[in-house]
Amino acid sequence: MPIAGKAADKRVQRTRELLLQSLVALIGERGYERLTIQNILDQSGVGRATFYAHFESKDALMELSVAGLRQWLAHEAMSRPNERLGFSLPFFSHLDSHRHIYRMTVGRRGEVTVGRLIRRMLRELTEADLAAHASRVNGAMPTELVTEYIVGALWSTIVWWMTSESELGAAEVDQHFRRLAFSGIPEPATR
Repeated sequence: MPIAGKAADKRVQRTRELLLQSLVALIGERGYERLTIQNILDQSGVGRATFYAHFESKDALMELSVAGLRQWLAHEAMSRPNERLGFSLPFFSHLDSHRHIYRMTVGRRGEVTVGRLIRRMLRELTEADLAAHASRVNGAMPTELVTEYIVGALWSTIVWWMTSESELGAAEVDQHFRRLAFSGIPEPATR
């Protein structure tokens, strides 16, 4: 019986991967908001009942995609324990390698879901970073304000980069973002 369970788990994983790959491919063609579940079904070859056995909506599928990205970025940040916002360069590199997708969703009117989910992910990553580096941030400023400041600066940088004709690479954009953002983050008080 355990073999059947493992086979079922592999089928579930394969189906979810197929749906995620179809979602990403279609976002690159159509954007997210115009995308329908039927488009995903046609692209993936998965049946409607199977889709709904795994996800209640296309938003739930998108949330899984962003959760996977968040998990990877958190891992990347942990591999840089002494670097504040250690997830930012890996995120800019991810954006750069998937530029055609993000250009279809970031900064376009009517494309709000992806931006909302990514900003929530960035908020969570930033909160974790600030908690990990608490001794390096002046406690006189509310953490929520610092978090919103960083996420706002990061999101503005992303929108500018994805919608401009800039030839800057991920490392350069990250460097500019860090210079701008860190100038607004208070350093710890010296004793």
